[in-house]
Amino acid sequence: MMRLGDIALAAGGWVAPGSVDRVVTRTVIDSRDSSRDCLFFALGGSSADGHLYVDNVLQDNGMAVVSRGNKREGVILVESVEQALLDAAEWRRGNISSRVIAITGSSGKTTTRLFLTAALECSYSVYSTRGNLNNHLGMPLTILNAPEEDPDIIILELGMNHAGELLLLGEVASPTDCLVTNIGYAHMEFFNTIDDIARAKAELIRTTVPGGICVIPVDEEILKSTAHLAGLNIRYFGDGGDAWFEQEDGTCIIYPYKLKLELQFEGSHNMMNAISAVLMADTLNVQPDRAIRAIADVAPFKGRGRIVRAGGITILDESYNANPDSTRACLAVLEGIKGSRGAVLGDMRELGKDAPGFHREILKKADSIGLDFMILTGELYDSVKAAAVRTRIFLAEDWQEALRILKDNAPSECTVLVKGSNSLKLSELVRSMEEGI
Repeated sequence: MMRLGDIALAAGGWVAPGSVDRVVTRTVIDSRDSSRDCLFFALGGSSADGHLYVDNVLQDNGMAVVSRGNKREGVILVESVEQALLDAAEWRRGNISSRVIAITGSSGKTTTRLFLTAALECSYSVYSTRGNLNNHLGMPLTILNAPEEDPDIIILELGMNHAGELLLLGEVASPTDCLVTNIGYAHMEFFNTIDDIARAKAELIRTTVPGGICVIPVDEEILKSTAHLAGLNIRYFGDGGDAWFEQEDGTCIIYPYKLKLELQFEGSHNMMNAISAVLMADTLNVQPDRAIRAIADVAPFKGRGRIVRAGGITILDESYNANPDSTRACLAVLEGIKGSRGAVLGDMRELGKDAPGFHREILKKADSIGLDFMILTGELYDSVKAAAVRTRIFLAEDWQEALRILKDNAPSECTVLVKGSNSLKLSELVRSMEEGI
């Protein structure tokens, strides 16, 4: 049970003596989600300051953490609301006895979390990150909202785009085990080399409790050396590792278990995500055949590999986000599909000075697989459009124009990949197609 006084003490804040014993049933960072006995962290945002909604929360018998204003009942007064959120989560984590598995990587974090959750639920009670709550706000919120009765296992998804972030989040999460999906070029804007990204991902390994399990790709030396220094039990996935997959007569066989796995997700990259989850589950004594059956039942979320059929068009919905590695993987899936094919590609953000080169490389790859058309949106793709010399190219200012072009030019019975950074809102294009708007 969380009490307001306990959280105030953990955050180094003031609370009225009469409010110390108030029970906190849930924590939120959006006042619209608040309810009775809920604790609202009044964070400052790009569009609104959470302090503006504190009175509404208190009127609904909720409570609030603030960094300014008068001392009053139901309020914790602190110097920094953001730091208070982290401090409160660290305190809560210290009172949780569950095994905590932290997942990070350049791509595939959410999909791997879904696979691992399904696999472990075969044998354990599991609580895991919801939605995309994987940053310095979402992750502590996930910990604070963990069930009062400790589950066997908690799975946390941790994202980052700067060095030092995973060190901070890892210290709060204090994972007993960790899994790194891959090292790729996402967020390259904030790093000089791919090795710098690997070192930043390895920060999570450094915060994992010695003796814990560390599941990593077989060919990542920086992760391997960090895990050895941290005293972890290392398991490798990929060719030459402890688990891998092979295609046999069109079927994926997971080795060394010699078990067939048919995913509802396309692509070898998702198969690798599944193998890492099976390997972690196996290390935690879940029978591989049970884990594989559970993973096969996992369906994709919107924007993360879902198949959408809209009239005669089949959409590969990868609209949630994009980086060079994930886009190449999706193009490989598209290349293996027969019939008419096209792509709606939106800019890949946070790639820094090398961004034009990455976009040029993706366009050349897309141009080489025999597409009927490509619709490009974003300044970066526009700047390198000449890289595509075989494919019919359309330029769109935004998702609405891309939608109009797609409807006017896609042939019947066509498969279309939709992939771009989330800020371009290509998910709205997919939604409109699905709803027939």
